[in-house]
Formats: sequence, structure tokens, C-alpha cells
Amino acid sequence: MTLADAIDAHVAHAVATNPSVTARAKEDGVDPAVVEPEMKIDDLWVSELTDLKVAAEGNKITLEEAIETIAWQPRLNEVGAKLEVRYPAELSGLAVLDDGRRAQIGFKGEIPADAIELAKTLPVTVELVGSKGFSEKDLEQARDAAFAQVSARRDLVETLSGGYDTDTGVVTITVKPRGMPRDATGQRAVSAQLQPAQPANKKISVRLRLTENDLVTPQDSYMRGGGLLGGCTTGFNIINQNQPNDPDQRRTTTAQHCGTGGALYANHNVHLGKTLSDYASGSSSYDVASWTRGDFVLTRTFYYDWNNARYAYYVGTSPAKGQNICAFGMSTRVAKCANISQIGLSYPDARGLIVMDRQISIAGDSGGPWYKGNTAWGITMGLCGANSCFTPAYLIPSALGAAWKVWTAPPGT
Repeated sequence: MTLADAIDAHVAHAVATNPSVTARAKEDGVDPAVVEPEMKIDDLWVSELTDLKVAAEGNKITLEEAIETIAWQPRLNEVGAKLEVRYPAELSGLAVLDDGRRAQIGFKGEIPADAIELAKTLPVTVELVGSKGFSEKDLEQARDAAFAQVSARRDLVETLSGGYDTDTGVVTITVKPRGMPRDATGQRAVSAQLQPAQPANKKISVRLRLTENDLVTPQDSYMRGGGLLGGCTTGFNIINQNQPNDPDQRRTTTAQHCGTGGALYANHNVHLGKTLSDYASGSSSYDVASWTRGDFVLTRTFYYDWNNARYAYYVGTSPAKGQNICAFGMSTRVAKCANISQIGLSYPDARGLIVMDRQISIAGDSGGPWYKGNTAWGITMGLCGANSCFTPAYLIPSALGAAWKVWTAPPGT
């Protein structure tokens, strides 16, 4: 049999013979038949293996190749998170290279000795790049400064976005003008009026680009954290850490652009059930909003595919360019995976977005969950340019208040 079939047979046997792999679902009153068993095969959770099958299909590789090139990637996030704590002003970006066969970690100055030791814990070749002359924090500051200068020209600017490249140190401000001149001379004149000042750090440069195209397309036509909410998709359920035992201090999330007021929440048809949910809070800077639970009891699970749910154990941090992450939305109605192409893209009301290397979401997927295994990564924004993008889950406290976070469960057994 194939490896995928062997995994399915092994999991089915475990479900039939080992009560612990479905114990929590039964405790929570969830039908174990529609929740993934909480178990590992070697060092991979079943949830990770499920996503690897989807990623293999999307990347047109075998499951064996997906395990070899993608399964290790969350370990790079762990290394990045440690380095971010130790060297917040030095780390200049993470990247997955060579289709998942190599990693890269960059630093503004010298490469720290413990970074070398941490790199040795990863099961792939790691390229450590020192003396880049800028950190990711420097790039963020340069992006925000240029963004603010250009955004102030509302007489010329209809909308804009700001991003940066951790490889080259180039900050790009893309502007859709209120009126795009037809001739090159006119376009140069508009660019000259909008051109922001260059940063004091000579290793960082800012370029301005004009476009006639829509920069962002919110996917809010029929919205539905894996469930349906009005015309959107819900993301992950969140909890107020200051009042963890109050059921009314637990909410669900979706995209801020999905609107306000009241909307009907509906489960997938394997569970059925509907309740009226109300808009609770949102953000003017991040595309994240919280909604009430209605009559329902919130859980720490999310739909990762149609009619299939799993627990959220962790919140993803320190994303790497080239990293593979998956998504689900109520319009697509199927799990899909893509690779990160850009980190930290910002619009006036949607900051810190992560952009993928392709479009895997459509209108109505807005607000839906981005994840890998049991790690919550973010909430669908829509399209940034031509590719899918999402708001990282680690920005939820910034968007909704420091007390709010994704409601996670301890890893299962």
C-alpha cells in the first residue's frame, strides 16, 4: 500500500483500540468521528500529516517528499522565536529555500554563536547570513515611515500598500493614484510628488511604484473559524485571559472587513446548528474582529477542512519566507496550502499581512483560518495583489486588546 494508505490504516487501528486518542473530544461532547484523533506517528501529529497530504497535492509532490521538505518547517519558527527574543534588533528574516531543502537566517551584524548552535538543531542545511546592515525591525520602521509620508497625500492617493524584502533591504510603497496619468511624463510627475524620504540607514532603500490595479480584494461576498458567519468564515475562537472562566469572555473571530451588526453563525452540516452572533469589537489597523458566541458554547477547535475539525495547540510566530501554510474557507470548502512569499505587508486598515505565493482563497473565505497542524497561523484577509493573504494570529492581542488571544488546548496524547 502507499504511505498515505498505511498512515490511514494505522490511525484507524489506533482509534479503534486506544481510547486516549479521542478522549478529549468525548469529554467536550464532540463526536469523535468528526474530530481528528490526537496522536503522533513518530514526531508528527496526525493533524500535521493530514496537512502534508494537502500540501503534497498543491505542490505536486509525493507525500514522502512533503514530509522531507515541509514537516520540519515549524521547527524553523521555534528557532526564529528564540532568536527574536535574544536579538530583537539583529534578526533580519527567516526563509525556506530550495523547495524546502534549505533554510536561511539573516542578521544585521555578526552572527551570534548561539544562532549557530540553534541552526544545528534543524534537519536541513541552514545558511546563516551576517552583516546585512539591517534587521527586520529596521525594515518595519522604514516601511511605516514611508507609508505615513505617502498616505498623507490623500489628494493624490486612492489607496496604497507598503512591504519590504528581507533579502535586499528594499521597502516598496505601491500606490493606486486617484487618477493615473496616461503618459510616462505624467506618471513620473506623480511619482516625484509622492516619493518618500530615503532612510538614514543606507542599507535600506525605499522605492515607489504606481499601479492602476486594485491592491486588495476583501473576500466578503458570502462569508463563513471554519464556520459560516453571515457571508464570511470564522477564524479561531479567542479567550479573555483576564476572565478565563467566563463563557461570555470567549468569542469567535473573523475579518474586520466582513462588517458589523448581527449575523447568523452556522456549523458545517456534519454538526448542523445555527445561532445569531453579534459584532463585539474590531480594529481600525488590523483586519480582525471579534463576534459573540450567541447561544453556543465555544470550543478550542476549528474546521481545517469541510466537516473535519481539530484542536488549536499553538499560535504560530516567526514566520519564514517560503514556509508552507494551509487554509480553509466556506466558499472554497476544501483545505489548500501555499508558501509564504512576503511578510509584513501593510495597508491603511490592514497591517502586518502575510502574503502567499498563489491564490488559494476566493470571495467568502474571508476571516477563515490559516494553520499548519495544530498551530493557528492567521485569519484570511483576501487577495493582496493576485495572491491570498492573511492577518497573523499573533497580532490578535494588538488588534483586539492585550488580554485577548487564540483559545488553545494543551497538546493531546
